[in-house]
This record gives sequence, C-alpha cells and structure tokens, in this order.
Amino acid sequence: MRSAARRMLRAVLVLVALGATTGCATAFLYDRADRLTNRWVGGYVELDAAQQEAVDGGLAELHRWHRREQLPAYADWLRGVAARLGDDRLLSEAEMRTLGTELGVFWREFASAALPLLLEIGADLTDDRVAGLMQALRDEQSTEFEAASRRADDWHQRRRARSSERLMRRWTGPLTSEQRAAKEAWAATLEPTHAAQYHNRMGWIDELERALEQRSDPEALLAAAERLFVMPENRWSPEVEALIARNSARTTAYFVDFLNGLDVGQRERAITRLEQLAAEFDQLSRAGA
Repeated sequence: MRSAARRMLRAVLVLVALGATTGCATAFLYDRADRLTNRWVGGYVELDAAQQEAVDGGLAELHRWHRREQLPAYADWLRGVAARLGDDRLLSEAEMRTLGTELGVFWREFASAALPLLLEIGADLTDDRVAGLMQALRDEQSTEFEAASRRADDWHQRRRARSSERLMRRWTGPLTSEQRAAKEAWAATLEPTHAAQYHNRMGWIDELERALEQRSDPEALLAAAERLFVMPENRWSPEVEALIARNSARTTAYFVDFLNGLDVGQRERAITRLEQLAAEFDQLSRAGA
C-alpha cells in the first residue's frame, strides 16, 4: 500500500526506474533526486536551519549510498530480465513472482539505509511540528479518498488500463488490438482498492503518530520505523492482504501472458530498452565513484 512517507523514501528509486525513458532523463532525474526529495519533505515538515542542514547532509549521503550500492544491482537485475526475455522458454508465473520479490529486496535495503535519517528527523521534531505533519498527512489521504470515491468503478478500471498501456508502450512499442483487448479485460477483473487503501493509510498514519509520541525512546522509535517503513506489509489487515493477493495474482497472470505473447519486434525492443537502462545505471554508478 502506498503512503505519503513511503513515497518520500522511494523517490530516488521511482524517479529513476519509472521516469527513465532516455539516457538524458535518467541522469537528469537521478542527479537531482536528493534535492527533489528534500523539497518534498519541506512540503510536510517545517525545519529550522540546523534540522535542514542535517536533512541536506543525510539525503546527500543516502544518494551516494544508493548510487554506489544499489545502481549496480539494478543493472544486473535488468540484464537478467533481458536475458530471460531472449530465452525461448515461456515465462512462468512463479518466475514473475520471483522478479517481484527481488524488487522488494531492493526496496527493503533502501528503506533500511534511510532509517537513520528518518529517525534523526523524527526524534528532533517538536510537538507542534508532529501535530502539523499528522494533520497534513490525514488531510492528503482524505482528499485523495474523497476524489476517488466520486468516481465510478469503471472509471478506475479505465485509468488502470491507460496507465498500464503507457508503461508497456514505453518498453515494447504500440500494442496490437488483441493485446489492448486483453489489457482491458484484465483491468475489469481487478477489485476496487481505494477504500481499503484509505483505511490502511490512515491506520499507518495513526501508528506513525504513536511512534512519534515515544520519539525520546530510540529503541522504541527504531522498532516502529522498521515496521512502518521497511516492512509495512506486516501491518496489513487480513482483508487488505487478501485483496492485494487476489489483485496481484490476476496481474501476474496477465503480465505473464502479455510477455509470452510479444511479437518479435516488441520483444527485441523490450530487450534493447532493458539493456540500455542497465548500461545507464552502470554509468551513473561509476560517476559517483
């Protein structure tokens, strides 16, 4: 489940992995990721000069770590996916789930590396700033939920279909009429999630508030931060977990069929794009050496 704080932590990863459509864009976004994240933080928490200096230094160090430690791993992962697409064997759902699990490992490593900075920020907040942060997070979630609730379920389905097609076109080029029909059919099978997301996110914010109430206790704050940021899925309710599992299973099956059905040109384009992005990550990692 997405949360406002998790969006802050994954800014570096998302800006690169999803925003990277050309080599220039990859380097441009990545080299500015810590500054963009810093600006995002400033939209939620007002910091004094000393706190801002600490955040500046912490984000710069996190960026250097990510460049040094994770970009080479991303490159290897992308090359592995490219090699698998070039294999004559059909991709299985188990293999697709394994790829997703590997991405989850990257996230947990990144979140763990970011914890010291998060703990430093949290421990140094005043009561007024904690209250302001909580209110801002709750207001944001309520606004998003109200907007989503005004839309019919089929509007959300169409939005998912459009979003997935944009993503796939980025990697494979235009879809065939059969592929578009399959995409629409898949989107129609997904169960609505905005209500479950809203309640999960509000529960996450409640837990964050309770954690910050004990911010003078380093051990308690660390344990709460690990639960909230590194392994947030451990706090999902059984209902949310089941909903995610059902939609994930449908999505996995759909993408396996899509990838196995790529024509020669689409497959070659995807392999080329994966290898290009891997090379860009390698170049970016060396730039920080």
